[in-house]
Amino acid sequence: MRLLFEIGMEENPARFLEPALAELKKNFMNKCKAERIAHGEVKMYGTPRRLILCAEEVAEQQEDLNELNIGPAKSIAFLNGEITRAGIGFAKSQGIDPVDLEIIQTDKGEYIAARKSLQGQATKTLLPELLKSLVLELSFPKSMKWSDLKIRFARPIEWFLAMADSEVVEFEIEGMKSSNHSKGHRFFGKEFTVNSVEDYFVKIRENNVIIDIQERKKMIREDILSKIAEDEQVVIEEGLLSEVTNLVEYPYPIVGTFNSDFLEVPQEVLIISMEVHQRYFPILDKNGKLLPKFVVIRNGIEDSDNVRIGNEKVLSARLADARFFYKEDLRNHLENNVEKLKHVVFQKDLGTIYQKITRTQEICEILLAKLHLEEKRETVLRTAYLAKADLVSNMIGEKEFTKLQGFMGADYALKFGEKEEVSKGIREHYYPRFQGDELPQVVEGILVGIADRLDTLVGCFGVGVIPSGSKDPFALRRAALGIVNIILNSKLDLSLRELVNASLDTLAKDGVLKRDRAEVEKEVMEFFKQRLINVFSEKMDRDIVAAVLEVQSEDAMDAFTRMQALKAFLTEEGAKDLLDLAKRVGNISKEAKSREVNVTLFQQEEEKELYHYTEKTKMEIESLVSDKNYAGYLAAVLASKEIVTKYFNAVKVMDENVEVQNNRISQLGLLSSLYQKLADLSVLEER
Repeated sequence: MRLLFEIGMEENPARFLEPALAELKKNFMNKCKAERIAHGEVKMYGTPRRLILCAEEVAEQQEDLNELNIGPAKSIAFLNGEITRAGIGFAKSQGIDPVDLEIIQTDKGEYIAARKSLQGQATKTLLPELLKSLVLELSFPKSMKWSDLKIRFARPIEWFLAMADSEVVEFEIEGMKSSNHSKGHRFFGKEFTVNSVEDYFVKIRENNVIIDIQERKKMIREDILSKIAEDEQVVIEEGLLSEVTNLVEYPYPIVGTFNSDFLEVPQEVLIISMEVHQRYFPILDKNGKLLPKFVVIRNGIEDSDNVRIGNEKVLSARLADARFFYKEDLRNHLENNVEKLKHVVFQKDLGTIYQKITRTQEICEILLAKLHLEEKRETVLRTAYLAKADLVSNMIGEKEFTKLQGFMGADYALKFGEKEEVSKGIREHYYPRFQGDELPQVVEGILVGIADRLDTLVGCFGVGVIPSGSKDPFALRRAALGIVNIILNSKLDLSLRELVNASLDTLAKDGVLKRDRAEVEKEVMEFFKQRLINVFSEKMDRDIVAAVLEVQSEDAMDAFTRMQALKAFLTEEGAKDLLDLAKRVGNISKEAKSREVNVTLFQQEEEKELYHYTEKTKMEIESLVSDKNYAGYLAAVLASKEIVTKYFNAVKVMDENVEVQNNRISQLGLLSSLYQKLADLSVLEER
């Protein structure tokens, strides 16, 4: 049996469509499983006016139910031949009378049990309630009521089409009845009746509705490219493409134009206005320069001068606003905006954005010293001072072009005579803005980007604003990831703990640190560690990541260098022998109360030999690790294999003499500490 279910409604917001289809599919499959209804592939389709589910090979009948559920032990369920509350409760939970309980023999003794046997019903008798529940249980970010109905939905429902092969699945929700009727395109289609599921797919297309989301998306991309000249290119941003796809039932691209005078405004401003405000696709020349042209996707099947002219007028008004804001901003020096930030609150407990700028500059001073970049002091501190100045500009402050923060500051900085590296730093200190975004390249953007994020991250933890679940209002996870990725990309030798403490110093000095300093440091370091796990797990095996971060989670660059050395070593002959030894030594020495070894308690030559080896190589190993010669370090500890193997073959660690036993455990603890200089080798998986 083939099942088709369509929910028709007023135009749905584009962002609601795909999550609703995913939830509808999930709920359907869960309900079929609960009802023991087997089915094949479930395909989902959707447009702004309809949600469509099509299930293949739906079983004609439920599977029979024959199950035995075991309850509590007989001794608990019955006392002196009388059923107890526990027995009655179990029977009730199974929906049977207590007299129908069975007593069965198991490996653990006698237990009560409930046997359920039901013959499967015809699927068509179950579908009405199943489909009805799909509608009532579907959730949206925002729902509404309409008319005098109690039902809530994203937009008013207009029809239900429900077909099982060629039969209507009849159900009703508050007077709205299912049928075999559907509607085509609002302007280029009509209401139609279908005789079967197959008939629907033919007639919906005849009525100018493309129900397959991926097909619409492909049409838009291909049709846009067919509308432009050979020496032109179109900016097709994937997020915008998906949004436009979910706004139309049949896409038709129309090319419009605007006055070339608007091109005096930075093209990024114009592109943002077209993409974000109007959902248009900008057209560029072959060199990437914006042309006074755009593509709008009409929800229709043919060209229209009225649609083109209407969109051109709307865009001109938008661009006129952008040009006005831009020219107004150029009348006021960017530096003057910084004073205004004294009156803009960053966070109620952390003070104003101006205070944040001051703290950022102080962290930058520390970074400059640690990285020996004092020659960059002037431009880095200037970048930090101006980095947030565009937030109170007309362009950003009016909330029309918030996506351009940083870019506008960079543009204004150049216009007012700031150095090019300051301008680049202002723009780049926001990088990366999202996963996969570009990273800052100039020193100014790198250092200010780290300092700004660090102040946000440590500051929020310092006043108790900590991410929980999906709640992360200050994007602290993104801030921590940004810091880690910038450090790795720029190959900076920086200690995260030192950075956190530098930020804590600035917060304490500013009088805004509200929580215990040691507790905040601990929490932020653990927060960073989780981000390091995320970043490194994309590049390395998780056991290598875990082993290294167990030992080194403060210096991200050094941690990555260790992981690379360990990864290479694990492919070498003898690596498995060292892992086995490290694991064995680590397991035995876990209980070691100290690393102090009393040589007078040695009873066998193998103990002395291992001790002399450990003492001899300790300084060498410390030196190799200090010089970051990790390949040399791994070769040095691997050289202990024969001595340690010999020791284990000859020495009984758990001696009857407790003093001797503890001394041997301490000796192995000392050896284990040498095995853990690079990473905790004992946690690596066997390979």
